[in-house]
Amino acid sequence: MASAPHANRSIAMESFAVGAMYISTSAGLITFNKYMMSKDRFPHAVQLTMIHMATTSALSFLLYAVAPGLYPSMEKAKSEWRTLLKYIAPLGMLFALSLYASNQAYAYCSVAFLQFCKEGNIVLVFVMSCCLGLQKFSWTKTAVLSVVLVGCSFCAHGEINFVLIGFGIQIFSQVCECSKNLIGEVVTTGAGMKLDVLTFVLFQAPCSLLPLLVAGVASWHPAVGKDLLETWPLLLANASVAFLLNICIALTIKRLSTLAFVIIGLMKDTVIVCASAIIFQEVKTSSLPRWMSRLKTD
Repeated sequence: MASAPHANRSIAMESFAVGAMYISTSAGLITFNKYMMSKDRFPHAVQLTMIHMATTSALSFLLYAVAPGLYPSMEKAKSEWRTLLKYIAPLGMLFALSLYASNQAYAYCSVAFLQFCKEGNIVLVFVMSCCLGLQKFSWTKTAVLSVVLVGCSFCAHGEINFVLIGFGIQIFSQVCECSKNLIGEVVTTGAGMKLDVLTFVLFQAPCSLLPLLVAGVASWHPAVGKDLLETWPLLLANASVAFLLNICIALTIKRLSTLAFVIIGLMKDTVIVCASAIIFQEVKTSSLPRWMSRLKTD
């Protein structure tokens, strides 16, 4: 009997640690991406995303070569690669599209506005999870999610510098992201695979890189090479954070769930909105509380 409370505390502590790691890494990368997408640094969304996945792929293979013991499900993945490919190939495409669209949206909209839009992910994930049998439908959950969605709508409605194309790109990114995360949950917790986090990232990254390479080469122009040479130390640091985030995302989805991952994202978005207010002076939605709006001028 005494072991039950101890087990619950252990689960709670693990959930807190995983959530905190994801929030800090994600908030850091989003702020870093916004910084990199500035016109005087590296304003090339496709190539930036391509560099992220190329670095993640390279570091994953390097880590496997140095420490194969960190990949306990690798042999199983190799023996069932055809089954795995049926999940990973579409996941990689969705991941690439999500990353590209998300980075591209920064060119049109403020970080704060985009994070408010992402609150709608919780509704998307819940509906899709119910359809896939990963979550059980309940009216209580529906009522709570409806309140979240209405609040998100009010916050996003007050955006002063609203750009329709940026909003459309962001919504497309969210649909791809939610679909990708659900496939990831199936691969890491079910589908007869139950991949460990690092093996999952090692297979996912190259599949995401392939479409990005095609798009990156097709849209390459001289300014990309010039900016690459001028900012490569920053790009390397930025891509290294992206590698850590890919691991954190897979870990959160595997140890918790896709729905929990999105709920944790709500707290992450609060951190990002405050960071964008302080760093980028971007909190401009009229529906924000007065104290938060004043952050940009204090």
